[in-house]
Amino acid sequence: MTVRIGYRRETDTGDRPRVLRHHFSVAVVTWAVGAGLFLCLAATAAAAALSTPDDGVPRGVTADQQARTELAANQVRRAIDGGTADLAAVAAGIEALPAAGTPARLLSRLVSTRSRYRGAAYLSPTGEVRARAGAPVDTAVDITPAPAVLVRAPHVSVSVPVGGTRAGVLVAELAQDTLTAPLSGGTHLFDAGGRDLDTGSMTATAVPLPAARPGSALRDVGGRPAVVTWAPVEGQPGLTVVTDRPEPPHGEERHELLLFGVLVATLAVVVFGWLHVLVIAPLAALAKAEARLARGETGEPVIVRRFDHLGLIARDLERLRRDLPRRDR
Repeated sequence: MTVRIGYRRETDTGDRPRVLRHHFSVAVVTWAVGAGLFLCLAATAAAAALSTPDDGVPRGVTADQQARTELAANQVRRAIDGGTADLAAVAAGIEALPAAGTPARLLSRLVSTRSRYRGAAYLSPTGEVRARAGAPVDTAVDITPAPAVLVRAPHVSVSVPVGGTRAGVLVAELAQDTLTAPLSGGTHLFDAGGRDLDTGSMTATAVPLPAARPGSALRDVGGRPAVVTWAPVEGQPGLTVVTDRPEPPHGEERHELLLFGVLVATLAVVVFGWLHVLVIAPLAALAKAEARLARGETGEPVIVRRFDHLGLIARDLERLRRDLPRRDR
């Protein structure tokens, strides 16, 4: 027996008709992908709206500012570590000087070739200045067996012990822009007492100092709500980088995102539901009817409910269903 559907020649022993099933599969995949994209867009908008906490500031805004603050704290730490490393190299050079050598030349070379220093001094164990170069530095430091950082806002100095026969301590004051260069607008470096190392003045930070760990909060700064983020400088107790930036309320944005998500979801349900009723469901019924005819089942009629292309296919299938018994005779 030979069956012709959709201009393809099929036999009972060969492949069954796949024309309608192929179109049905393509339609279902297209419908599912389109509906999925619209629903994903709606879900993304809703998630963005729900990610905004009750204080009206999106979490992404706070997280981005927190990341910038921690990056600035790391850059300050690297600047201090670099200054300490340079000073340690000079200390080693002083230890290796011959008896007739002059430490002042090493200090002058350090200050002239390293812009990170304002000045440097070489002190005896009793605090007597043996050599100096550049701007005057604070020499009221303790001789310790390890490098140390001395913070007296707005000045930050590093000290390194000198061993051997020239025992003493090297002290160098870091240039202000060495520490403030990593700080952008609204970001400041504070000591444990809340003094701004950029200006040397006391500033209300709305943050308990010194900070033990990074954090963020919405605080009132200068009469305006602001996102305040802070991060301690690792390895330098008492130094904290603080960023406070006025943040406009995001309540309206949250409502707009929620409304957008609801509208997109509603549109997706209406449009793709209508397409399902108009196209997907009729194609599924025709594909089932085609499969029945391919198996030789002609007892159930193919109902024609429309007069478009799908209706024409349904009428052809119904005509074929009626003709099959006569062809079998």
